[in-house]
Amino acid sequence: MFFRKNYHHYAYQKDEEGVFKILVSLDKYEDIYSDWDPSPFKRRDIEEGFIEYILDSALDIPPKEKFNIIFLMNDEKRDEKKEQQLIKALNNHFTYSLRKSERTYFEEQKESLRYLIIGIIFAVLAYSDIFESVAMWTKIFEEGIIIGTWVFFWEAFYNLFIECRSIRHEQKLFKRFLKTEYVFKNNKQT
Repeated sequence: MFFRKNYHHYAYQKDEEGVFKILVSLDKYEDIYSDWDPSPFKRRDIEEGFIEYILDSALDIPPKEKFNIIFLMNDEKRDEKKEQQLIKALNNHFTYSLRKSERTYFEEQKESLRYLIIGIIFAVLAYSDIFESVAMWTKIFEEGIIIGTWVFFWEAFYNLFIECRSIRHEQKLFKRFLKTEYVFKNNKQT
């Protein structure tokens, strides 16, 4: 079955202002945090399954549309201080992820430049008739340099236009989460 273009209209609710809602039902605040992290509550890592869920949900909603993360919890279990800590933890997580992605992007660009320079050097060697000798090993070496030229040019092209594109897409997604509003509501309010 093909992916529906307007899938997000069927899968996600909207609030009164037309903003999509990604609903997360919680029994307790600790559900968001990793069970394997023994740190105190406010320093614990966020559960990867939760991050994966909200990232996948955000990918369903087109970039031009806004969305909010709505945490649903019983009123008697709600705690304003823990809610603020959770919002701060989510913002810290996405800020860190964005910075990490930016470093990766910079490294990919440096690597692309390196490949491009090596490709140019190989191209100059291969096409400058420096190997005019008719010896068999010289011709084999010359052909190897020509092949290497195109390999390095391809790697530079791939890194710049394919790999960096996916990293930029990832960065846009993290920036969306940094602009997202996190709302806590009673379970019965949806």
